Amino acid sequence: MTTQLYSDAPPVTVRIGLLEGYERTTFRHTGRYRIETRSGQLLREFHDSDLKWRVLREKSTPTKFLYSVLAATFATNAEAMSLAESFEERGVSAAVRQVGGPVEIDGVIVGDNTLYRVQVGNFQSEEDARELLSRLELDYAPRLVREVLVWGSGRLEMFDQSLDQHFESDDGFRLVPENRDCRLTLFGVRMNSGFSYEPTEDRVYSGAIEFYVDHEGFIAALNETPIDRYLRGVVGAEMPPEFPEEALKAQAIASRSLVIAQKTIKHLNDPFDLCAHVHCQIYSGVTHENDRIVDAVTATRGVVLTHNKSIVDAHFSAVCGGHTEDVQATWMTPPMYDGKGVACDCTGTLEVPDLTTETGVRRWIQSRPSSCCNLDGIELPVSRSYGRKHFRWETTLLRSELEEILLVKTGVDIGMLYDIVPIRRGVSGRLMEVEVLGSLANLRIKRELKIRRLLSHSALESTTFLVEVLHDAQGNPMELVLTGAGWGHGVGMCQAGAARMAHDGKSAEEILAHYFPGCVTDKKY
Repeated sequence: MTTQLYSDAPPVTVRIGLLEGYERTTFRHTGRYRIETRSGQLLREFHDSDLKWRVLREKSTPTKFLYSVLAATFATNAEAMSLAESFEERGVSAAVRQVGGPVEIDGVIVGDNTLYRVQVGNFQSEEDARELLSRLELDYAPRLVREVLVWGSGRLEMFDQSLDQHFESDDGFRLVPENRDCRLTLFGVRMNSGFSYEPTEDRVYSGAIEFYVDHEGFIAALNETPIDRYLRGVVGAEMPPEFPEEALKAQAIASRSLVIAQKTIKHLNDPFDLCAHVHCQIYSGVTHENDRIVDAVTATRGVVLTHNKSIVDAHFSAVCGGHTEDVQATWMTPPMYDGKGVACDCTGTLEVPDLTTETGVRRWIQSRPSSCCNLDGIELPVSRSYGRKHFRWETTLLRSELEEILLVKTGVDIGMLYDIVPIRRGVSGRLMEVEVLGSLANLRIKRELKIRRLLSHSALESTTFLVEVLHDAQGNPMELVLTGAGWGHGVGMCQAGAARMAHDGKSAEEILAHYFPGCVTDKKY
């Protein structure tokens, strides 16, 4: 159920998944809220309360899924059908699934993000699907996908700390604010990706809040709010609020474009459009909202980035390291805008070697070129952090440590790790394919994000890195030293570079024009 919360709100409402996997959750609200079931049944009229409330689950049943392997995604049905037929000819069942569709704002079509997925196999067991995935890894960059067979269900109860008010529902609860000044605080929200071992924070939200049973049978919550309210919680979480005004405006435009372009193709098995984590865009509600963030979002109200009149999925990363990356080299999904990597160049004089070669990458990483995102000596509040920690970086892993990481994350015992060999690099120098050499097995890893995750306990800063293997006296590998450049996938706008450009007097429009060649800004509402 989605509603227009405020009469003067933009014609785009966003539903954001805030938390999942909770046994219980606690909240407090200021202002008057109405309590409904998620299907709209009224449980209590608008009411003030200064008490804490708790939501518990009484009983629940998890969702049942069908599992398959996503082999590839195409922009046309014909391409997808051709690959699906080739799988069928080899005796492997395959189907084409259409996702996305026309992108609409206030009744006007402003783009089309229709995609066609080739999904291989059809399993009720995740384990069986993973076995097929492992067989496809050499030829594709596959990932596991799941589709709801039977939705999870459960009974939730909600009560205040005085136990004066108590509600139960098999449908979950929806708290609807009377006006835009109402606030609801969720206590102990897990930060980053929502895992139970992560630090927590008490977060404040505007708009409607829904509590429901998630796919695993636990308590989940989502926030429904107008897009510009959502963006206030994104811009300050995705970019340091101390950055120059024009950089914050560029971030607001990019984030607005990204959410509109992608809200119908992500989280297809969930009751929300986007999650509040890095998988979509980091969102912290109004918890860290300040005047600079509000001004940046307000000043760019309705403004998006377009290419050939279609809204662009305008990605961004923290520090590109001196050169941004091609969209299609990074993700297998056909983009709405096929952006090409550009030099992060403030002066037009930056000399960039061929970063697809090992010689060029070595020279690039071992130097500190005067790119926009090299913030050494620039008077910005976060220059030291960005410049020293992320523009160029180094990390060391014990050989045995990395062997264990690979075993845990892939299930493959490679034996003694000998080396990590670069196979293919993008225009920014980012590795898109590597081969890990071991005494028992070699492991081929494709895709930028997968490389970052599999070669680290959490994730490497980027895949623009060199590998040096240190040996003991007997010639056995002991440690691997990774020396790298940049922080993030490197696609689209470099946030540190945007800050430097804004510092040097560039406008938000000029910043975006540099990182998204051929695109223009356009006011859509």
